[in-house]
Amino acid sequence: MSPGTALLVGGSSEIGFAVLLQLLGAAPRRVVLAGRPSGELWWNAEKLRDAGYDVCTTQYDAGLSVDEIDGMLRHACAEGPLELAIVAVGSMSAETFAESLAVNGFGVSLLLRALVQHKPTQLVLLSSAAAVRPRSSIAAYSLGKQLADSTAVLLARQAAETGVRVLVVRPGFVSTRMTADLPVPPLATSAERVARRVAAALEGGRTVVWVPRRMGLAVRVLAVVPRRLLPAAWR
Repeated sequence: MSPGTALLVGGSSEIGFAVLLQLLGAAPRRVVLAGRPSGELWWNAEKLRDAGYDVCTTQYDAGLSVDEIDGMLRHACAEGPLELAIVAVGSMSAETFAESLAVNGFGVSLLLRALVQHKPTQLVLLSSAAAVRPRSSIAAYSLGKQLADSTAVLLARQAAETGVRVLVVRPGFVSTRMTADLPVPPLATSAERVARRVAAALEGGRTVVWVPRRMGLAVRVLAVVPRRLLPAAWR
């Protein structure tokens, strides 16, 4: 990875931070962590500073307008070209259906379109298997992820002509703080395994990667099984 600026939107995300660490390369390098102010965001920034990186933080949330997103990205690129952008935005704890769609879908779609305009060499979206096979138990989250995932896939086709590479990452259940109180299903994975799969996918020039590898096959199989025959948690 070249020494241009690296941006992680969702700076408190365990999965996003693991992917960032996997892709960063050796210090020194400028890193921008964008997200809502939180202890996790500050802790991640300090960990990177202790490792020798030049780190700054900036605010991002799903309610930002297009102009505000552009302003945030201009700030991120102020001291060097944007080389790597990782989008790790998502929440299962939104209070309303509309808020979940905004956080997981609409806001991310606006962000992705704005990022492509800034022409990073590599753009990574952390999507979800639920974007391809939505589940009724997490309907709003699934629909939001569908919107963000579809936006990234379309942008990947368009942006390739400008030199921007887009990778869509579709993990299944990942054991993190966000999922700590949920039952662990088959094919569960970890943030570190996601990060290693992302690195391998980039090396292989992929545009979509499932984590674990078998998740893509599992989703295709489940798609042909009548939902009424599946356990409630899989419907």
